[in-house]
Amino acid sequence: MELPETSKRVLQIVERQLRAQNEKGIAEYGQSIDDAEGYDWTLEALSECVDAMQYMARDMIELKEENERLKRALRHNELTHLF
Repeated sequence: MELPETSKRVLQIVERQLRAQNEKGIAEYGQSIDDAEGYDWTLEALSECVDAMQYMARDMIELKEENERLKRALRHNELTHLF
């Protein structure tokens, strides 16, 4: 089955990020995840999820503020064209 375009784009982004994270991990720790021992992988994943929630919340705040700025600018522009 052929994937829809958006699904293809999402998959490409995820694959790129996976490769980049693997390369970063090997560069930083000198080993792959296959060789890493002594980690609580569930706790590591939970920590990463908490970080992701913070990043997303910050981005959400910034997007909401930008959206409000754009709405104000649009209203101002529409009012300006009335006169």
